Amino acid sequence: MKPHLKERLFTWAAIPVLTIVLIVLAVLQYKWSGQISTANKAQMQTSLQAALFGFRMDLTRELSAVALEVRSAMDAAGGDPQKFAPKLRHWQQTAAHPGLVASVYVWDMDLKDQRNNRLLQVNTAKETAEVVAWPPLLEPLHQHLTNVNLPNDHGHGPPMDLREHSRHTRRHIAEHGDAFLPWGVDQSVPALLYPMFQPDEHIKLIIVQLNQSVLEKEVFSELAQKYFRGSSGQEYNVKVLIPSDGKEQVLFSSGKQADNIDSSAPDGSLNLFGPPFRRQNQGMGGSLGPGIFGMPGMGMPGGRPQFGENRGLTSERLVRFEPFPPSPDQAGLQLVVRHQSGSLEAAVSSLRNRNLIVSFSVLVLLGVTMTLIVVGAQRARRLARMQMDFVTGVSHEVRTPLAAITSAAENISHGVITDPQQVVRYGNSILRQSRQLTTLMEQVLLFATTQRSNRHYELRELDLSEVIEAALEGTASIIHGAGFTVEKQVEAHLPVIHGDYGALTQCLQNLIVNAVKYGGEARWLRVRAYARRDNGVVTDVALTVDDHGIGISKTELKHIFEPFYRSPSVLDSQIRGTGLGLPLAQAIVQSMGGQLLAESELGKGSSFTIWFPVTKGLNAHDAKLSSDLPASEFPS
Repeated sequence: MKPHLKERLFTWAAIPVLTIVLIVLAVLQYKWSGQISTANKAQMQTSLQAALFGFRMDLTRELSAVALEVRSAMDAAGGDPQKFAPKLRHWQQTAAHPGLVASVYVWDMDLKDQRNNRLLQVNTAKETAEVVAWPPLLEPLHQHLTNVNLPNDHGHGPPMDLREHSRHTRRHIAEHGDAFLPWGVDQSVPALLYPMFQPDEHIKLIIVQLNQSVLEKEVFSELAQKYFRGSSGQEYNVKVLIPSDGKEQVLFSSGKQADNIDSSAPDGSLNLFGPPFRRQNQGMGGSLGPGIFGMPGMGMPGGRPQFGENRGLTSERLVRFEPFPPSPDQAGLQLVVRHQSGSLEAAVSSLRNRNLIVSFSVLVLLGVTMTLIVVGAQRARRLARMQMDFVTGVSHEVRTPLAAITSAAENISHGVITDPQQVVRYGNSILRQSRQLTTLMEQVLLFATTQRSNRHYELRELDLSEVIEAALEGTASIIHGAGFTVEKQVEAHLPVIHGDYGALTQCLQNLIVNAVKYGGEARWLRVRAYARRDNGVVTDVALTVDDHGIGISKTELKHIFEPFYRSPSVLDSQIRGTGLGLPLAQAIVQSMGGQLLAESELGKGSSFTIWFPVTKGLNAHDAKLSSDLPASEFPS
């Protein structure tokens, strides 16, 4: 199989195989990314659930510290509010959030005669307890406590009044103790409630009014930062809601974006008091332990904590908090969160899209790299083949003159040629072949020099007529030997250009030699010099060599300035050459600030034009094309 057929087969086989491999990798990557996204979503949901319960537990710890300190101080004072004030003041001086407690009230209730009921406000500054009227903020709580009508202990039958529930609760405390008696949370105030049952059917209700501003700006804000902030900032928007009459009042919001959270479809939600999740009321009696004022504890079988955050009640000294008054769905403050991306699904989808973009970018880069490797290998093979063709061409170019020199030298040295005129003719032949060899070697060396570094030329003002004359004179023997007719056309009044005289002459000679080599049967070429104008001002000067030769196809025209390149048609026609003439001419022109362009049509000839810019425009004249030497007068 021919080498070029092997190369084509390799190209057509390698590229589809690599494409199939990349497609398979892309499909697998897409599938794996879906599986990873599913795992990421499950992990994020688990982490979010843990953060929700952590938020609830830490809030329980914070409020438990307040509740336990207040109850401990009240027990130490023997239920006397007057003795309770100094202990409360001491706690405020050492608490982490001393401003969390706004006021502490004690409602002294006489179940026998409600006219003896009174509300005392603990004054920590004066260390006294003063009788006050019910504040407007606590008035709804007062109305509910005054009109409370609670169910019986089994949740069946007629409801019991407050006195009956007081007796029921006292019996329960006598049998089981009051260690697990919950605190009530009035979520609208907000306030913490705890009853202390006294002899003679007296109840002292402790009301700890919380500072809503501190709860919002300090406690909730710190917990939101602790549990819902990622490495790059706030990961989730957080909102705390107070369910009220079918509406939801916002108690805390982590920012403007959190205000847009739809509580009906958040990424996660949790009740901060009572059962963690909302559920319909399924009865409040049975085996449930006592709640605030003897009400059965909600979700607390046997009066003991059911939820994980309260299992360590004894060791961590946590308190169970129940919403009061209880809502129909047993819900208290509700914590709702939503991811910054809009939803957890959107965050996972965005992460997956980023992973896919990175993965596919790597695959695309891999595909581009493999393509470049294949193309580079193909170019390397083609370059190697052209170099071999160059070596073959140079060898042929060198062998012919060497054979002529060797033959002439042998004839002279062996005495075969004795006639003086023949000796002179043989000497001229040796000289001509030697010059041809010298020109070839100089061309190769000059090309090597242009490849290693930019060659610097001595630029000066040039007259194109002189350059054309020198080039035609230097190639006269080649033109005469090939029997070519030459037309020379030089436009009058051309401006001078800046260039290197010797280099430009050599470049033009290369173009003329190529026109002779590939001129075909027409045996005609033309050298022209003319100007290009813009609004009557000369901008460029052109030097063109035309022929009516074999021409160049469009596919080959883009390769003719590549070193060592020779078209297959030229190789098949056994036209001698090295493939360095045009690359060398282009390098010379570009080094002098010009441009070499080629136009050709297969079978009709070629045109090579050197363009030089004019630094200062020349006003247009009535220029006429002149032919210094008619075609018939040029030496042929």
